[in-house]
Amino acid sequence: MNKLDKFLLKLDKKTREAIKEIMTLIILGDLSGLDIKKLKGFETRYRVRVGRIRVVFDQTDYGNLIQDVSFRDNNTY
Repeated sequence: MNKLDKFLLKLDKKTREAIKEIMTLIILGDLSGLDIKKLKGFETRYRVRVGRIRVVFDQTDYGNLIQDVSFRDNNTY
């Protein structure tokens, strides 16, 4: 079991499903309607906010790659 699976299992079902849906939209490239912000210091790194949880991803020529899913804290970025 990887880090992402462990993190998702700790969440309640409603939040887990919301995160999975957001991750699917990111991978498919359908970013409309999402709370997206470009991260400072990175050329292609963005974050999507889902409540207190942040999904960090990179936009590449080959598609979007999810880098991290975690709670927002002082060390998130």
